[in-house]
Amino acid sequence: MTDALIDLLSDVSHRFQQRLRDEVQAADIDLTPFEAKALVTIARLPGSTQQAIAGRMGCDKAQLARAVKVLEARSLVTRNASAEDWRAWDMVLTPSGETIFADLQAGRANISRVCLANVSFDEREMLSDILIKMLDGLESGQNR
Repeated sequence: MTDALIDLLSDVSHRFQQRLRDEVQAADIDLTPFEAKALVTIARLPGSTQQAIAGRMGCDKAQLARAVKVLEARSLVTRNASAEDWRAWDMVLTPSGETIFADLQAGRANISRVCLANVSFDEREMLSDILIKMLDGLESGQNR
């Protein structure tokens, strides 16, 4: 049962991510899925450093730096010297970046509605509680 449950969770996650990639492609925004993910992460953590963004995305700084270079060249992101660390850059979206972020969020909301259409409010709350417990278990490294 445990293997089947984890496989099912993985399948849902992969299909959701694939639908998000499909949305990026269908939106014709001329960003790779990774660049779009970087833009979304920057939008969700405005004023964060590249290191913080890379940590949140689970990628290395060099990989993110390449994506940020593209986003900057397209005037979607700006980097400002960090007030806390002169060696770091804080990143924020430009108005054009905010527009693309809004479009991506609309697509994500649409996918979420489809994904959760047959799930009641109570089931959603229960699922959220369960997923939080699972994430906490992974974060704390518990082996049960």
